[in-house]
Amino acid sequence: MDNDIESGTDTAERDDYTAEQPVDLRRQRLRIGSDDGSRGISEDTDPSAGTEPGDDDPVGVMQDERDPYGVGEQNLAGPGEPSADEVAAVREARLAMLLKPAAGVHTDPARWGWRGRANAFGLRMRPRRRGDEVAYRQAVERIRQPLPGTPVVVVANPKGGSGKTPAAVLLSALFGRHRGGRVVAWDAHEACGSLAARTACCPSEHTVWDVLGYARELCTANADASGLARFLQRQPTLDEILASDQTPGGSVCIGREECAAILAVLRRHREVVIVDTGSNDRAEGFRWAVANATQLVVPIIGRRDVIVSALRLLDGIAEDGHEDLAARAVIALCGGGSQQAEITDTLASAGITRVVPVPFDPVLAGGERIVVSRLGRQSVRAWTEVAATVADSVAETLAARHLPMQSRFVPDTRWTASADEATHQRLLAYALREGQLSRSRTVRTPASCAPVEDLDPGW
Repeated sequence: MDNDIESGTDTAERDDYTAEQPVDLRRQRLRIGSDDGSRGISEDTDPSAGTEPGDDDPVGVMQDERDPYGVGEQNLAGPGEPSADEVAAVREARLAMLLKPAAGVHTDPARWGWRGRANAFGLRMRPRRRGDEVAYRQAVERIRQPLPGTPVVVVANPKGGSGKTPAAVLLSALFGRHRGGRVVAWDAHEACGSLAARTACCPSEHTVWDVLGYARELCTANADASGLARFLQRQPTLDEILASDQTPGGSVCIGREECAAILAVLRRHREVVIVDTGSNDRAEGFRWAVANATQLVVPIIGRRDVIVSALRLLDGIAEDGHEDLAARAVIALCGGGSQQAEITDTLASAGITRVVPVPFDPVLAGGERIVVSRLGRQSVRAWTEVAATVADSVAETLAARHLPMQSRFVPDTRWTASADEATHQRLLAYALREGQLSRSRTVRTPASCAPVEDLDPGW
């Protein structure tokens, strides 16, 4: 009888034990990439979920394979094509910039040069109409033009030391400063990228794994932007930074599924995404970023190995089916010195005409943190032109969509180049320019377009 009393007491104590919540093993699933770099187990808290996908539910297994972080198929697919109204707004804004400059571009008092120094004493002298200050103001207005959707600007060059990270930092800072925030720079290195180490400030240690850990919650209908802001590092220029994995000795790298889930979260809460890629152009994350890019930016310096690496990248992108992305790539040419004009002509012979020269800046090349307010005026002005060129390219791509057919004429297929002729066309054109290949081999390269003359008389 005493044993019965003791067993009843033990049962009552077990029933009253509330220090830990019971775990339902049927509602557990694997989550890739825990904080310590290993696979973790997390509970599926979706109340609308029925039975867990298992061997008798092949559809559920396939959905988990496509969406291991639970962000939802609709978020992975991304937004659809911009509406006709959004495309029309882009066209109208670009037409307005061509016909009439924004208010204050020519009329606001000058701040640069001797006119700016004179205006400090109360004068209101306007800047020179064709001067650098007016060109800078026009570039700022081009950055501010409407860009429907969430453009993904990928900064890539497989050659290390070509300036990818400084370019990503400056593009993010300038877009954030002139568009009023809602811009994020994402370090898409497989592991241990240096984007956070080059930004103006790095107050927290959150990385991409923190975003992936809450990807499902951040993609729900009731999630707000402040939830994502906890894992981002806000900069003085109003942009934000998403750092890569910085775990020393880690063994897990960011792959295709991780990149898709991260972009699904960022695209839901931000307007512009700047992606800093690594140096391995065969990595899953690198190839995924290029395949999902809206615009490509390739920074190069005045060295032959860097130029050849950039041309090889563009040829590879074109051969993978993204010829339009390679053709619209913006080249940020740093340095070059007396050979800058020759390098520009050589790139133009290879079909690359969107080349923006930027001066060499020891602050950017020194490896220290990049603070835009501490850079020289020439560097800020040049990189503002790069950002404006990127915004123009994105807007042109959107404005060119849904255009009516002007003719029913269909070119004959014999006019088009074959696959063999298109292979490595940029590298071949560059090599022919240098005289390293035989002149007997015919290579067709697109002709460079002459710049349109400015018709403004400057009155």
